[in-house]
Amino acid sequence: MSSVPKSEIQSKLVSAGISCLQDHPLSLSDLRSFKNKVIPNGNTPKCFAACLFKKVGIMDDMGKISPMSAREHAKQVFKGNEEHLKNVDKLMEECSAVNQQNTSDGSKGCDRAKLAFGCFVDNAPKTKDVYQVLFKGTLCELSLQ
Repeated sequence: MSSVPKSEIQSKLVSAGISCLQDHPLSLSDLRSFKNKVIPNGNTPKCFAACLFKKVGIMDDMGKISPMSAREHAKQVFKGNEEHLKNVDKLMEECSAVNQQNTSDGSKGCDRAKLAFGCFVDNAPKTKDVYQVLFKGTLCELSLQ
């Protein structure tokens, strides 16, 4: 992956993350957990993840994972790189299965964001470029930089 798309994604994630931290402040312990690819217990970390996923187009306003929206946002970043787009599609197809699970918070999406985060952690390594973007210096280290 070239540094241009990765830097664009990092910039978008950092900007979205800063915005989400204002409404869902995380402790240092929470940040360490995210860095270790574990979503911390409690509503605040789950809702932080939901906020971030909504801001970057992974989750819709109804609190559901949105493969179509994720692909549209990915197109802007990967600009014609079909291999990267296919990997995003694979990951989103796999992880959108969390939409079928019952959650208690409806359109807030916090519970579903926790499920999706776990799915992304489990499945992103199969798509190296997506894994690199999400978990190598961006999402999980967002606030530790």
